[in-house]
Amino acid sequence: MAPLEPQIKVLVAQQFLTTAHGEIGCAECHGGDPGLENKTEAHAGMDPTPAITNPGKACGECHEEIVASASKSLHATLSTFPTVLMSRADPSKWPQIDEARSKHCAACHTNSCGACHVSRPKASAKGFVKGHIFQKHSDSVNQCTACHGSRVGSEFYGMRGLGDVHARKGNMDCISCHDAEEMHADGSGLSGRYHLDEKIRCEECHKDLEYGSVRDHTIHIGKVQCQVCHSQTYVNCYSCHTGRDEAGLYYFQNKREVEGMKIGLNYDRNAPGANYDFMLVRHIPVDLELFDFYVKGALANFSRVPNWKRTSPHNIQRKTWQNANCNNCHGSADLFLQEKDLLEYEKKANRPVVVPGSRIPAKVEKTAAFSVDTSRVNNAMVVTPEKVHELLPERSLQIIDARSAQEYGKGHIEGAISFSPLEMNLRHDQDDDQPLQLLPFANIEETLGEAGIKSDSRIVVYDKDGRLAGFLLWILQYAGADNVSYLKGGIEGWHEAGYHTSNKETKPTAGSFNGKEREEFVADNGFAIENLDNPKVVIVDVRIITQAKGIIKHGAAERAGHIPGSVNLPLSALYMDNGELKKPDELLWMLKNYGITPDKTIVTTCNTGQLAGAAFPILRYLGFEKVKVHDGSWINWELGE
Repeated sequence: MAPLEPQIKVLVAQQFLTTAHGEIGCAECHGGDPGLENKTEAHAGMDPTPAITNPGKACGECHEEIVASASKSLHATLSTFPTVLMSRADPSKWPQIDEARSKHCAACHTNSCGACHVSRPKASAKGFVKGHIFQKHSDSVNQCTACHGSRVGSEFYGMRGLGDVHARKGNMDCISCHDAEEMHADGSGLSGRYHLDEKIRCEECHKDLEYGSVRDHTIHIGKVQCQVCHSQTYVNCYSCHTGRDEAGLYYFQNKREVEGMKIGLNYDRNAPGANYDFMLVRHIPVDLELFDFYVKGALANFSRVPNWKRTSPHNIQRKTWQNANCNNCHGSADLFLQEKDLLEYEKKANRPVVVPGSRIPAKVEKTAAFSVDTSRVNNAMVVTPEKVHELLPERSLQIIDARSAQEYGKGHIEGAISFSPLEMNLRHDQDDDQPLQLLPFANIEETLGEAGIKSDSRIVVYDKDGRLAGFLLWILQYAGADNVSYLKGGIEGWHEAGYHTSNKETKPTAGSFNGKEREEFVADNGFAIENLDNPKVVIVDVRIITQAKGIIKHGAAERAGHIPGSVNLPLSALYMDNGELKKPDELLWMLKNYGITPDKTIVTTCNTGQLAGAAFPILRYLGFEKVKVHDGSWINWELGE
C-alpha cells in the first residue's frame, strides 16, 4: 500500500475541533502540557498512541463496555493463533516460538481502537486517515485492507480475480458485513476464529434459500459451504520463513504462492453454521521450518492440525464457473483436495480434509444446456514452458524478458534478451502534452530494432505476472509482429517445470525491426467519445474496483473516475496469480457474462494504458479480432474532457 502524503499523515483537520472528541482536548488522551509555548517542553510525556498503550483510559472512560469487550476480541488479540500454534508446537520450545510469533505475526495482526477509527494501522504506513477525525465506520481502503490486503483486499477489490460482487455491484464495504458487534466481540477461549458466535454468515442476509426459487440451493444446502459455488480462485501460500536480517530487522518470507481452488471435507462441524460436508480449503503458510531461525524442531507436533484449512474467500460472485454447469464440479476430481496435492510431511495432518475418490460427486448425466465457442481461440499465442524448451534450438526464436533489468540480472531463461517496456523509449513522458501515449511509430520501430528484435521472428515474451509481458505483446503486434506468444506462468512457471535459468546476459545484435503499423489496435479519446453509446463497442476498464468506482485515484491522475458506460473487468480476471491463465472456455464464459463478446469491438482502458495493453493479447488469444487499446487511457481522458 502506498504511504500517505506526509502532510496528510500528521495534520489535524480544523473540523476535528468541532467534534465531540475535539472538544475533549489533546492532553486528556495524549498527555503533555498544551499551556507551554516551547514545543519540546509541551510534548514532554506525550503519548502519540494512547489507544495502544492505555486504551482503558484513552477510550474506556467514555466507551467502557466496548473497550472491555474489544480488548479481548479476535481483532485485538488474535487469540486463536497461539492456540493453534501451541497444538503444533513442542511444548518445551514454546518460549522461543512465542517470541517469534510476537515479532512476526502479532506485530501486524493485532490492532488498537485508533487503527480502526482514526488512522492507518502502525504496520501499514501509519498516518491520519481524515485529519484525526474519529470515524464510527472504518475506512475499508485505508484501514481494513491496509492490514487485510494481501488476501482479503486483493480478492475483494479485484487485485486478484474479478473482485467481489458486494463491492462491484452492491457498493458495500467491509463494515457492511463485519459490523461492530462482530469486531468488538470477546473472542476468549475459542479453538478457532470460525467459532465466534457473532461472526457474520451468508444466511443472515440471504434468508430462506432452501425454500427459494433457485433449484440448486435446495439441492446443496446442508451439503456444501456457500463459497464452494460462489467463490473464485484464491491464493494459497507455502513455506513461510521468519528471521532477522543483517540490520536486525524482523522479516518473514513466503517462498511460494499458487492461485487455485480446492474443496475439502468439513473437519470442524462444531463451528457455528458449519453444517455441511464440503468446504473450500486454503493452504496456509506454515511448514516445519517456520521458526527455525529461533529454534530447531519447533513444530514437532505439526500433524495435529490441518494446514489445508477452511477458508472464506472475499471474491463472491453470483455466477461462477462452478455453478455455470453441474459438471464443472461433479466428476472434476482435480477440484477436490486429494493426497497427491499434499507434500509428504503434510499427509497425516490433512487426513480429515482429503476427499477420497468415493466421496467425489459423480458427473451428472442430465444437466442444463451449456456451451462456449472456443473455435476462434488462437492457441499459438500462449505457450507452455515445455513448448518453449522444445523450441530453444530454433534460430528464428526470440525470447524476451519483459521484467526490469535488475530482475533479469538475477536469473532469466537462457538466450532471452532484456527488454522492459517501461524502461525503454516507447511512450511520451508523463509530463508531455500526450502523457504516456505511444511515441510515433518510427520511434518505436527504431527502438525495437536497436534491441535486436525482428518483426518476422518467432517471439515469446515472459515476465512474472503478465502485466509487462502483455503490455509489450500489444506494442509488438501494433508494430507489425504477428508470430508472438505469451509464456504461460512466466518465469515461475519456467522454474516449476524444472528448467534452469542463466545469469549470463544475452547481448542482442541491433538491426531493423521491419514492421508495419497496425493503427487499428489503438484507440484515442475521439474514438471512445464517438462510441460511448454504440452497442457494438464495449469499453472495458481493467483497473481494480476502487479505481474504476472513483474511490481512489492513480498517482498520475488529476482526479478519480471512469469513462461513462465502461464495463469494469479487473485485469486479474484475465491473468491468474504469477502469470498463469485459466482455460479458454472459462475465460470466454466469464467475458460473455460481462457482455464482452467476439462480435463486438473491444476498447481496453485503465489509468495509463499499461494494463489496458496487457489485456489486449489475452483477448486476441481468445479469438477477439476487433480489439483496441485506449492510448494513455484515463490520464489522457481527463485532458480531453
